[in-house]
Amino acid sequence: MSFSDIAARLRQHADDKEQQAAAPQNFGEMYILRARILGVLIRDARQAAGLSLEDCASQIGAAADTLNAWELGQQMPGLPQLELLAYTLSVPISHFFGTETMQHQKTEQRKVQPGEYTILRGRLIGALLRGAREQQNLLPEQLANEAGLTPAHITAYELGQRPIPVPILVTLAGACHVNMSYFLEDGNRVGDFLALQEDLKRFADLPEGMRRFVSSPVNQPYLELAMRLSQMSTSELRGIAEAILNITL
Repeated sequence: MSFSDIAARLRQHADDKEQQAAAPQNFGEMYILRARILGVLIRDARQAAGLSLEDCASQIGAAADTLNAWELGQQMPGLPQLELLAYTLSVPISHFFGTETMQHQKTEQRKVQPGEYTILRGRLIGALLRGAREQQNLLPEQLANEAGLTPAHITAYELGQRPIPVPILVTLAGACHVNMSYFLEDGNRVGDFLALQEDLKRFADLPEGMRRFVSSPVNQPYLELAMRLSQMSTSELRGIAEAILNITL
């Protein structure tokens, strides 16, 4: 039986439980299915982290045979052991409560044709460079002079006929008074992945109390309110402040 079959059976078990609440439940089968799914998720996360069975077991203070039994669904770890596994394997602990493997997630995220992506992005970056140059009223000759290049280089870059090395692109960006973020992809899987990594980095840099506040589901309404307020004009915010002041007086 495949992992997807086991997950499907567990979901069916849950559906049956809702539809036949009065009927006796086969908890034994349900626990076995959950143990097997958890075992697959543990092994998948361990292999994705590049750790051997012995190394992983050593890092969480468990015997290799015990970890192997967990991965085979023959035994089930407690929450403290699962927390240590999540920490060791660098995955959120909620990963072990789902039914999606790391390999499946990577496959879904990596559906990008490298050759086609490189060609199209090269053309787009060239077009963005041309737009930034024209915005600054610079001729190709002037931009070339700013970067120690020839006008032919600038033309080839802008037409996407030649890839722009990153150090040169940094210089060209500075000459056109734009940030490197101006050239970054933000419209496909690669762009989404890069943006997410930047968001995670900024989130990690927040003070601990703020991180806990943002990540707590109960605080979502406050965050949504803050987002709405950030989109309001100054006059709208002033009106809200005056309304609150009138209520408190």
